Amino acid sequence: MKKIKFGNGFAAFVLFFGVSLIEAFQGKDWLNAVFWFAMGIVFLIADNLKRA
Repeated sequence: MKKIKFGNGFAAFVLFFGVSLIEAFQGKDWLNAVFWFAMGIVFLIADNLKRA
C-alpha cells in the first residue's frame, strides 16, 4: 500500500478546498459540502498519481 505524499497539492487542498468545505458546513449547504469534499479527494489522488 502506497503512502499519500503531502506536498504542494496538500497545501492547495487545505487552503482552497478546506476553506470552501468549512464555509459549506457553516452554511449547512450539504450538497456544496459533498462537492468540495469530492473535489478535494480527487485533487489529492491526482497529485499523488503524477508522482508515481
